[in-house]
Amino acid sequence: MKQTESQRNFTELRNLIVDYSDGDVVIFDHVNNFSVVYPFRPSSNLIVLCNSGEMTMKVNKAHVTVHVDDVFFCQANTTLSEIKCSADFECKVLCLSDHIIQGLLHDKISLWNQAVYVSGLNVVSMSEVCRNEVGLYYALIRSKIENHKDAKPYEIVQTIVRALLLELCAILESRQGKIEDGKMSQGKMLFNRFLHLVASNEVKRRPINEYASRLAITPKYLTMLCLKYSDKTASDWIIQNTCEDIRFYLKNSNLSIKEISAKLGFANMSHFGSYVRKNMGMSPSDFRHSHEK
Repeated sequence: MKQTESQRNFTELRNLIVDYSDGDVVIFDHVNNFSVVYPFRPSSNLIVLCNSGEMTMKVNKAHVTVHVDDVFFCQANTTLSEIKCSADFECKVLCLSDHIIQGLLHDKISLWNQAVYVSGLNVVSMSEVCRNEVGLYYALIRSKIENHKDAKPYEIVQTIVRALLLELCAILESRQGKIEDGKMSQGKMLFNRFLHLVASNEVKRRPINEYASRLAITPKYLTMLCLKYSDKTASDWIIQNTCEDIRFYLKNSNLSIKEISAKLGFANMSHFGSYVRKNMGMSPSDFRHSHEK
């Protein structure tokens, strides 16, 4: 029987408690089991911290096993299937949107992209010290949630999540150092260089052919590499990085909207406003005011 779209994405999470959700950050605590009827593709990035037992699954076409004290990284739009959990399996799940990862890891995003997208690190083991520190972050998040039941503490929780992500980045960096560059394919190296080029440019909103030219490849081949290693086009990466710079400056700086527009390479305020409304759903001033509110 042909599966419907809803069937293909159907997932039953048993004994699931949503501890926190603000649209960009969702936290599930004490997940005892996953029962997946059909392969599914989560629309957000998943960070799974295994407390006990083990879980096996297929991540795209690769078989992966998550043991106790492992961290499982799953980028958005990755196909997960054949999930099986041991009877004593328990984990915590952190779901993060692309733009919140970009925003919280503003100065570390290249490391994250290199490890998760380029090297394809899915499972990393935590040391006892790291496990204890991660547990403390979770305890702090829970404390803030329980003490702010009448109002969601967005900024406080996201600040703690940023600290947790930085701890995880340190784990990724340690593991990343053990991967020999010689084992990386030419395509992955080019994709990595593209991500670095986009992240390191103050003006990220540049034509694809400009980035492709700096990599000495065609725009079509660059987009093919991006789709192969991240399920996003080159244009998607440029827009995502540009929007995160816009969010960062609107939320965290005293620069005027005109100054931000010029700093990020827009020809005029009208063009900047149209770009923000199209890609972020509201005008620059509305975004800044909503954050202040």
